Amino acid sequence: MFRTPLTLTLPRLSRTFTTTPRQAQSLALQIHGTGTGTVQTITVPDKPYTISTDTYTVLGGGDASPSPVSYALASLSSCNQVTGFVVAKDHGIQVGKWEVTVDALLPTAVLVGGAQGNPNFEEVRLAVKVQTDAKGADFEHFAAEVDRRCPITQLFKRSGVVFKSQWVNEQL
Repeated sequence: MFRTPLTLTLPRLSRTFTTTPRQAQSLALQIHGTGTGTVQTITVPDKPYTISTDTYTVLGGGDASPSPVSYALASLSSCNQVTGFVVAKDHGIQVGKWEVTVDALLPTAVLVGGAQGNPNFEEVRLAVKVQTDAKGADFEHFAAEVDRRCPITQLFKRSGVVFKSQWVNEQL
């Protein structure tokens, strides 16, 4: 139990995101969350939107919004698409429609039961279908570059989770 309220003020990182080499090395990010029980509302400074989270009823939530683990998987899906857009632009590849599915297995013994161990996902599988004008080895290189450059993919992979991905090219 905390004797005094927790107040933590970190200096806000500021670095303008530009195309100049020195400035483009990092993108400062921040979110802020407030809530009660299992529900939290998350804001992004200087942005007009909010994100709401809750959790599954089996964990005591109301299931009124996506859970934090659902958002983690959604981040993996959307970050691959955003990274793919950037990689495609860098390599002169035209991209069209994306269809991304993420399947995961999350053990609950640590999270719910309090057991000792790692509460991380056991396995995460990413399946991507994307329309491109790339062919053969060019598409394989594109997919490998997205995998290498996607921060959320790397976050999952480096966490020790079993990570598998499958990329399918649907010609434009």
